[in-house]
Amino acid sequence: MSLQSKNRSTYTQNYGPTHAYEVLNPEGTADIILICEHASNYIPREYDNLGLEDSFLKKHIAWDIGMEQLTRQLSKTLNAPAIIATFSRLLIDPNREEDHKTLIPLKSDNITIAGNQNLSPADITQRKNLYYHAFHDRTEELVKDKVLSQHAPLICGMHSFTPHMNGFDRPWHAGMLWNKDPRLAEALINSLTERGFTVGNNEPYSGRDLFFTMNRHGDDHGAPHVTIEIRQDEVSSPIGIDKWTTILAEDLTQIAQDSSVRSFKKY
Repeated sequence: MSLQSKNRSTYTQNYGPTHAYEVLNPEGTADIILICEHASNYIPREYDNLGLEDSFLKKHIAWDIGMEQLTRQLSKTLNAPAIIATFSRLLIDPNREEDHKTLIPLKSDNITIAGNQNLSPADITQRKNLYYHAFHDRTEELVKDKVLSQHAPLICGMHSFTPHMNGFDRPWHAGMLWNKDPRLAEALINSLTERGFTVGNNEPYSGRDLFFTMNRHGDDHGAPHVTIEIRQDEVSSPIGIDKWTTILAEDLTQIAQDSSVRSFKKY
């Protein structure tokens, strides 16, 4: 059974007709919330793989490799609530503004996405309602539950990045993305650098460009937030996932005790 066929049967059974999200550990007591928008490479059967061969759906264009497993383990280890999107970013990308030109990508890494060409306004609205809005509405509920407790939760977007892009070997083991509030990013950069890792500050992407999820669910509430990017060769095996689960659990637990980081901030 191919990866995609296996995913079809698994997600149809577990997630129902919208395939939008799975909430992990919703009653978790840690003041930390994990959000993984690109956890899955699943495309529902009715979209016919968006015209792509199964082999393309195993590549980084379809999902953030390793991050579903890392998010699951970290949620359990921290006893923290988490939410994962259960559809591919190729169908619609949750980490984009509604009017962003790559919300439904026509190409990704120079690969044309045939099933995304010439969509009608009704087609786009349907994808937004079934997947994009469903995911973000449930994420907002998860965050508000923590915010109402009067404790500023650490909001962590969980992502991975390909080691090679556009002919460039990316040197960072991890990167921390931020926009207006650098508190959590700086704390993780410092802790991981002390461990001997090469850590990008708004690398390999900038939080000033691609940061919709954290802007909406972190910054809009004044809660400390960061997009954590881990290089995919670091989390492409169970050993790597175990390693990063331990590291991030230790560092986030320590940071969560720092009142200078874990407080509400208004602009």
